[in-house]
Amino acid sequence: MFRSFITALLQRNNHIRSSLLCSRIVSSSYHSDSHNDDSPQSTFDEQRLSSQEATGILRTHEASIDLEADCPVRYYEVNYLGANNPPEDRQAQARLRSSSSIPANKKDTSMYLFGVFDGHGGPLCSDVVGQRLFDYIAVTLLSPKQLQEILQNIQSNTSTAAAAQLLHSYYNPYKDSRNSKVKELHNTNLVKHIEEIYSTFDLDNNDIAHALENAFVKLDRDICAEAIPPEQQPVDEDLLQIATCGSCACVALVKERDLYIANCGDARAILGTIDDDGNPRVINLSHDHNSKNTSEVERLLNEHPSSESHSVIRSDRLLGLLMPFRAFGDIRFKWPANYLKEYVQPYYKKGDAIPQFYLTPPYLTAKPEITKHKLTRRDKFLVLATDGVWDQLSAENVVQLVFNHQKGILSFDRFILSKDNKQTQTKLRDINELLLARQQAIKNQPIDQNTATHLIRHALAYTSKGKFDSKLLSDTLTFPNPRSIRDDITITVIYFDCDYIDSQENANG
Repeated sequence: MFRSFITALLQRNNHIRSSLLCSRIVSSSYHSDSHNDDSPQSTFDEQRLSSQEATGILRTHEASIDLEADCPVRYYEVNYLGANNPPEDRQAQARLRSSSSIPANKKDTSMYLFGVFDGHGGPLCSDVVGQRLFDYIAVTLLSPKQLQEILQNIQSNTSTAAAAQLLHSYYNPYKDSRNSKVKELHNTNLVKHIEEIYSTFDLDNNDIAHALENAFVKLDRDICAEAIPPEQQPVDEDLLQIATCGSCACVALVKERDLYIANCGDARAILGTIDDDGNPRVINLSHDHNSKNTSEVERLLNEHPSSESHSVIRSDRLLGLLMPFRAFGDIRFKWPANYLKEYVQPYYKKGDAIPQFYLTPPYLTAKPEITKHKLTRRDKFLVLATDGVWDQLSAENVVQLVFNHQKGILSFDRFILSKDNKQTQTKLRDINELLLARQQAIKNQPIDQNTATHLIRHALAYTSKGKFDSKLLSDTLTFPNPRSIRDDITITVIYFDCDYIDSQENANG
């Protein structure tokens, strides 16, 4: 009896702790000002994380990767913090592999790919999109000669994975969740895609924007088609689950001074640049595809009969269910109703697989919106992030935080009066200005050297006065059900090599 009493008491205390924490976060509107010192202490203050413990959690998945010299990207930094269990976000970074036939004395104008992928309904679709999308993009961008080389390598070595011939991938903290059978099918379909592009290559149409769009659409078609079993074969539940889940995607492609953004869903890309006076400025390079985007709403309504104008979007969601209006997978919004009834319904455990008012599918597309930007010396960095960031911070907040973070990072370096080691006479006024700038940098010295971690820290505990609340950070990290107060947060910050971009700008006039 005593043991039962203790168990009940612990359960009651845990319930009180959760209720108080939820009340504390909700009452502060999650991003309100810090709490007054005379506010009552909750029962869980004793269990609050120390600043070192909180920092340890935030830094678990951070990474900073330097790229090779003589390219438009100096380095990039990444991090993520899950809220779903398991996390549904993914990210990837890669460089298109060069042809072996390029002469050693010829400059290789490589293309660099960065992407964030926001899954929903589970992590399966975002995991597959993160594993496969860059391969499909690479196929649409490589030359016929490069594609021929890849096909020859695959034919001479049947065990060679096609993806390994296309890309040089960088940091990847995620475990590939696909089983061997699914991997084999994906590789087979990638080879088919290479053969199709090679046999139908159009020399007059090598537009990068067009290639990005085709890659998105083709991959989505394959994901959806793979879930349909061959005749006389049973449904493969793994492939069906991948296609039933969904994923948004925001991809950046950098080639010399050309920056392309391909966005599908509500992840976002913003450029941090400076104006004529050297002040930070935001350039939005993507648009959210949801009910807040009036042009996206108009597009969606125009694709369906006027009789459905009141049912296509309900409660700010597609068919009353899905928030993003563009995404990979999500076959419940794409397949004909008879396909859903035959293939999905027997395995769907959440009720009716066919949404209400499902009259004229498809309602959802993976076709991305493409934006092109010509980089200049003023453009300092690009931020790609899932909506878990933008739910908490504005684009202006993010750019200002990154600029301030970079100023603070400089203070970690040893002060050197002359970086080129030349014996020059420096005026006292110049020395004073340098010291004042360093003093200001020390004031802004951040806790984290990784910019993505710095942004996550502030996204979790950024007050309306632009201050950081360490208690709110601890409360948020210890909340028993984080998904009820925030989404997964995934960030990639790409820093451009301004000298390289400047040299390219001058060379091209």
